[in-house]
Amino acid sequence: MKKVLLLSLIVLCASFAKAQDIVNLRMDRQQMGLRGYVATMDEDILLRKDYFREDWPERKWFVKDLRNVLREDDGRIVTFNPAGRMLTITYTRQGKRGKTTTCSYASNGLLSSFVGEGYKVEAKYNGSMADINVYAETKDYKSVNLAKADLNTTPYTNSYPFDLKCRQELGDDGLVLKSSYYYVDSMPAKVCEYSYNHNNLLQSEKIIDYTSGEKNVSTVKYTYDNRGFLIKKVTAGKALDETVTYENNEQGDCTKMTVERPYGTVVYTFVYKYDAENNWTVRLQFEDGIFDNAALRTLTYHKAPAESKAKADKKGAKQDKAVDKKGSKGKDQAAIDKKAEKERLAAEKQAAKEAKARQKEEMKAQQERAKEAEKNMSKEERKAAQAARKAAEKAEKERIAAEKKAEKERLAAEKKAQKERAELDKKAEKKRAEADKKAGKKKAAAEAGANASKDELKAAKKAEKERIAAEKKAEKDRKIAEKQAEKRRKAAEKAAESK
Repeated sequence: MKKVLLLSLIVLCASFAKAQDIVNLRMDRQQMGLRGYVATMDEDILLRKDYFREDWPERKWFVKDLRNVLREDDGRIVTFNPAGRMLTITYTRQGKRGKTTTCSYASNGLLSSFVGEGYKVEAKYNGSMADINVYAETKDYKSVNLAKADLNTTPYTNSYPFDLKCRQELGDDGLVLKSSYYYVDSMPAKVCEYSYNHNNLLQSEKIIDYTSGEKNVSTVKYTYDNRGFLIKKVTAGKALDETVTYENNEQGDCTKMTVERPYGTVVYTFVYKYDAENNWTVRLQFEDGIFDNAALRTLTYHKAPAESKAKADKKGAKQDKAVDKKGSKGKDQAAIDKKAEKERLAAEKQAAKEAKARQKEEMKAQQERAKEAEKNMSKEERKAAQAARKAAEKAEKERIAAEKKAEKERLAAEKKAQKERAELDKKAEKKRAEADKKAGKKKAAAEAGANASKDELKAAKKAEKERIAAEKKAEKDRKIAEKQAEKRRKAAEKAAESK
């Protein structure tokens, strides 16, 4: 149990971008090789089904239809705060959510508490030393036949008795210099010593392992290219003797990994798809040229940090100046709103177009798969499959036609609401202009006479006050009209969607 637990802890906390194969007290998106301000990462591993054709990965539809042609295995959902620290991990198994790992951090930014699958970690710091307690999870299924029960769904109670102690020596930047593991009886389990290059990348490890009952010493050496990407890892020892070489793409992700051992060589290759932030969302893995598994990621992002105050103030001053030059602020706002509405409609139209294209591609891929499957069927089975396929195609065409009709009705309702809103804006602007003209005439008349009486001055002030009130009322009417038009537009959208 101790050996298995230690291994799982090391694998879980390993860096995905660098070579630090250690219990890592740093939990952040950089350690996981993520770029940009990632907020959540939902990652699933997909394996081959019992029926799988080796030529499928070469087909155009394969990547787009991975969830249908493969089966879901393990996965995880990871959340990060805006600064990049990992907050939680929720483990999944065949699509079902399991326990959630929660991270807590000390004032030095390193891990202080971590509850994961099968273990719990607690760390305390004293200067450059870290004392870590590892607790192994025990599950009590009570009166359950473990030979027949599905342990993924069977309820249980758990506890965390003490299992291992780890003392780590840390450098000034939090890098681990030495890790010493001990069993509950203070007997040594493993000792790891680490050295780094000038870029703080792991350069070598010396590992003394006592878990097998005898002392085993091994060394690991790492080599990087001038970009800081790992290109070679050499392990020498009694338990393991291997050389691993890596080829990386521009993003720093491994595209080819060659593992050489005394009894043979295995070559793994990887194919990726990336999002706009250069994080991979699809990864296909091949072993000696044969498809092995796929990984899918869904990523969300925090908003990028706000502009500096000085920059924002400068930008605001420019906008104010532009408004002053154009004249009426209400008029400018109406123009801005109109432009924003136009952009929104264009974006919706583009999104709908892309969705239709995806649906078309998916339908085509399904038809190709169905035709491939029909080749291995008997005559009766093929006939039944063709009839079912034609019925499905008919239903899909009817659905697309209904969607087109609903979309057409929605756009018509939007156009009508937009026209009504424009008319209301025009009326409000006309009223405001009339009020301005009236107030201007009164003020000019009052100012024309050099010996204007007290009553005339009072009338001019009153006219100015009326002008301002009329402007406010016109602006208020415009906003009310906008809200009403928006309400009608949303009602029309809702009605179109229900159809």
